[in-house]
Amino acid sequence: MKCLNKIIFINSANIPYAEISVDGNVHFTGTQGVGKSTVLRALLFFYNADKQRLGIQQGQKPFDEFYFRQSNSYILYEVMRDNGAYTILVSRYQGRASWRFIDAPYQREWLITDDNQVLSDWVKIRERIDRNIAVSARVESGVMFKDIIFGNTHDHKYTRYALVQSSHYQNIPRSIQNVFLNTKLDADFVKNTIIQSMTDEELPIDLQTYRRLVTDFEREYDEIDCWFRQTRDGIYPVRQQALNIAEQGRKIVALDQQLQDVWRMLNHAVAYSEQRLPLLEVEAEKVKADIEKERKREKELTEEYEKEKDSLNQELGANRSKLKEIAQARKDFEANGIEAILALAERETAIKQEAAEKQTLLDDLLKTHASIEEKYNIARGKLENARQAFENIQKEAYYQKQAELQIKRNRLEEERAKNRNQVMDAFNSWRHESDERLQMLLAEQNRADNALKELRQWHPLADEIKRIDERLLQLDWTEKENTARQTAVKSQIAQITAEYEMKESEMKQASQHEQERLEADRTQIREQIAKIDELLARLDGSFYKWLCENKEGWENTIGKVVDEERILYAQGIEPQLDVASGSLYGVKLDLDNIASVHRTPDEYRLEKKDLEERVRQINRRLMQLPITLQEEIAKLGKKYAARLNPLRQQATLLKVEEEQIPVKRQDLQNRRHQLEMEEQERIAQEKEIRERLFNEALLKVQSEKDAREKSESKNKKDLKELDSSFNKAFKALDEELRIFKEAQQSETERRGKEFAAQKRQLDEQQKAELAGKGVDTILLEQYRRALEGLMEQLKRIDRERPIVIRYRDAEKNLFAREPEIKKAIKAIEQRLFMLRQRYEDRRTRIGKKCKEMEERQKTLLKELTYRREGLELYRQMVENEHLVPDTFLADGNTMNTELSCQQLLSQLRGTVNQKRESIDKLKDIVVSFNRNFKPQNAFHFNTMPVTDNDYLQIAVDLQDFMDNNKIEEFRRRTSEHYKDILGRISTEIGSLMKRRSDVDGVILDINRDFVEKNFAGVIKSIELRANESSDKLMQLLISIHDYAVENALSIGELNLFSSDNRDEVNRKVVDYLKSLSHQLQNEPNRPAVSLGDAFRLQFRVKENDNDTNWVERINNVGSDGTDILVKAMVNIMLINVFKKKAARKSGDFIVHCMMDEIGRLHPNNIKGILQFANSRNIYLINSSPTSYNPYDYRYTYLLSKHGVKTRVEKLLKRIK
Repeated sequence: MKCLNKIIFINSANIPYAEISVDGNVHFTGTQGVGKSTVLRALLFFYNADKQRLGIQQGQKPFDEFYFRQSNSYILYEVMRDNGAYTILVSRYQGRASWRFIDAPYQREWLITDDNQVLSDWVKIRERIDRNIAVSARVESGVMFKDIIFGNTHDHKYTRYALVQSSHYQNIPRSIQNVFLNTKLDADFVKNTIIQSMTDEELPIDLQTYRRLVTDFEREYDEIDCWFRQTRDGIYPVRQQALNIAEQGRKIVALDQQLQDVWRMLNHAVAYSEQRLPLLEVEAEKVKADIEKERKREKELTEEYEKEKDSLNQELGANRSKLKEIAQARKDFEANGIEAILALAERETAIKQEAAEKQTLLDDLLKTHASIEEKYNIARGKLENARQAFENIQKEAYYQKQAELQIKRNRLEEERAKNRNQVMDAFNSWRHESDERLQMLLAEQNRADNALKELRQWHPLADEIKRIDERLLQLDWTEKENTARQTAVKSQIAQITAEYEMKESEMKQASQHEQERLEADRTQIREQIAKIDELLARLDGSFYKWLCENKEGWENTIGKVVDEERILYAQGIEPQLDVASGSLYGVKLDLDNIASVHRTPDEYRLEKKDLEERVRQINRRLMQLPITLQEEIAKLGKKYAARLNPLRQQATLLKVEEEQIPVKRQDLQNRRHQLEMEEQERIAQEKEIRERLFNEALLKVQSEKDAREKSESKNKKDLKELDSSFNKAFKALDEELRIFKEAQQSETERRGKEFAAQKRQLDEQQKAELAGKGVDTILLEQYRRALEGLMEQLKRIDRERPIVIRYRDAEKNLFAREPEIKKAIKAIEQRLFMLRQRYEDRRTRIGKKCKEMEERQKTLLKELTYRREGLELYRQMVENEHLVPDTFLADGNTMNTELSCQQLLSQLRGTVNQKRESIDKLKDIVVSFNRNFKPQNAFHFNTMPVTDNDYLQIAVDLQDFMDNNKIEEFRRRTSEHYKDILGRISTEIGSLMKRRSDVDGVILDINRDFVEKNFAGVIKSIELRANESSDKLMQLLISIHDYAVENALSIGELNLFSSDNRDEVNRKVVDYLKSLSHQLQNEPNRPAVSLGDAFRLQFRVKENDNDTNWVERINNVGSDGTDILVKAMVNIMLINVFKKKAARKSGDFIVHCMMDEIGRLHPNNIKGILQFANSRNIYLINSSPTSYNPYDYRYTYLLSKHGVKTRVEKLLKRIK
């Protein structure tokens, strides 16, 4: 029989060398601390290979360090088997114990040389082992070692070393370990050992599966149930939320479409601006060059005009100077009385003739007295000569004085004329320039006035305002069209929805009719089954049974005519045989041609079976009906959803467009108002500029006029002051001449008086003489005076002749040119006017052209700036704002538009903001909606969305969910699911409860075994019992199982989510499943329930008068010896239970139990425990300081200390 046969120590645990046989009961003796426990631990290590559970106390050396302190320290186990022994070599490798299997009985020379040297080199050791002997590779794991010796390895090269074939061997080493360590004995260990002894596989119920199933069911149930909850006003809140999410999702899809359209329009606007910018720059440069060119032309025109104007002004100045010279000469002549002088000079001939005539008359009057006349004439001639000489002297002096003064006067006159000319030239030059300025200022004033008048008709932004008005009209038309399209789409949706609802109703009605028909058929069949059951129930004691038992062949006689229900299967009619008569009730009948109409119980059973099969078929069809209905409705829903979804999306898009129209209208109206305000501001600014220019021109004109008046006043004043200054000088000269003349006149008067007196004397003398001669003296005096007057005039004419000559010369050479000069002046002035007019016209045209070009330049620069700003805003948006997804940036498609980048960016931001608001609204609805569901929900709804796309996908999924009415599929699935859960619980718990009854049988056998083989008188009894489980989870599962069995026919027949709140049975089951879910949640780490959870195992030990009562742990039962004894007996029994199970596969085998300090047991009990163990093929290995009953053991060994070394000596070997 397989067993551990021998243990060998070589340089291990202070034992130099020892071979210890263990193929029977073994007793180790020796004083305290000699190493008995050391040997027992090495034996225990063979079974449990667990260094932590060898009873090594804290403070003691670790197992590896103590047992394998040298490189040549070894423990060897020789194991016996049917085909010979094999050896296990345990040594230290890399500081830890390792194992090698050698397929041969132990031989000392493998490890120890002839000179008693223990080898440490494995290569040398292997060389000393026969090459034909199989040696395993090093096994470094204790678990692997145990798997090998207990037959739990799939590696075929190790199967030869197995003591037993078992995958549940762990309780063997554990029980052996418990005996050695005197561990408390708990019910769980015993219970598990009993359970595992019953079958190879315990097959626990996987709670993770239950946890998942019931958690899923509860979640699914609650989540599906919420779809069917109504408010008082008949609204389904969750469905409404789902519809709102789907609608919001469609709205966002519509906004996405708009965003794409706006983006593509923006692509077009950006591309157009990029193409347009170079053209605008070229045109702006050209306009700038044209403006500079026109300004240059204006400058050249002005220079040419100034040059020509200066030339004409110079010519005009010369002519005006000549005209002034003529005027001055005329004035000078007029000052000298030129008119009288000319008139007198004109009369010179007449005066001379008149003087000659007067002289002739005088001569004729004095002809007779010529001598007297001659004498007096000579005297008067002398007097006249004297007077004439005096006058000549006087005149000469006067003329000399006058000449002197005239020279001074001429000098003064020249200086005055020069100064006057300087003043007048400066004035005339300034006046001419002022005329020019005034004309130009008046022209500028006229232009400014015209510009102000033109401002009334100036509307700089009229085109833009007109375009906005056109867009507003277009928006009104779009709104009307949108309304019409919405009406049409809604009408289509309503029509298709009504069509769908009608067909859905027809399907439901058809399904309902089929259900009613099947239920009627099922009721009728069930009635037939009930009749058959009733007949079969009456079989015992019936006439049929009596006939079968007492009347052979009755089927062909009475069986053909008897009534089945009332007679044949009737009870209590007490039938008897009438041997004397072959008739029925005294009437003999020929029944050969009558068919037998009765049926046997088997035929009834067969019919019942057929009927039950028909019921099952009907049930399957009834169960399939709602499934088929929902599938058909789902197909119908998909079909109509394919038609409705585009329309709904279109309706949403139209609705979004409709909602945007007021915003767009308001934006356009705001833009229009902005343009109007901007235009008014520009007009106001332009008006202010033009009014300022007009007022400046007006002020300049007025200033120029004021300057002219001041200049004229100053010129007059200057001339007056000049004239006044020179007049004083002239007056001084005149005064000097007057004084000189007065002096001469005074002298002339004195001398004239003298000459007059002398002349009077002569005239009187002559007159007297002539009178004496008879001459008319009065007539003579008249003639003489007339002649003197005429002669005086001739003298004056002669004096004034130079003046007349000068005048005639001036008249000929100066005054005659005055009309020509005036005409020339007028012509020059006309030329200047024409020149200025032409210059102004040309300058005005240039100015107008420049202004137009400047306006064009402003427009171009404004457009350039606007487009550059638009492109810059676009680039900033792309680079910094992340306003649109990256997919948009990769979309180079365009859409025609007249809108600018700024307008489209504004529209893009508006749509993005609207989308963001819609997404925020969607998030709010989704968050509210998701509160109804857990993260791991039945519908796989994403309850923890993170990104916007997550929320949008939820809307898409819900749209599909609602369109395809998937809730019905989940409702049906969950309604079936809960029946599956109940079926699983019922099946698995039913199986477990069946095995639970098997446990009672095993416990009964164990209790009987104790009673029959109890050797210890001190132990009155040891009992085990299986009580009802206190495990709440197990109790609940058993309750569910019992309820499901009791209500098997009722469970699951109704819709869990029916509007009538479900029936009581289903509601109770749902409550059970929810309780199960909560209980499982309370024990989240519990992996399974097994047979061990179905009952509580308790012990009861009666020791003398001490009764432990029913307990779940054996500890401190009576004295130490009794306690050890009870635990050992229970553990030995458990080892035996497990051994028996293992032996079914691989045959029986022997194990060892190590009991340290056996001396605490009574000798009788020692012998009894040895027999108790040996009868179950278990050897006991005990230790004590002294030997007890040595003949009860096969081997007795003495352990003694020699220094630090331990010697092991065999004292006794019992011969069997």
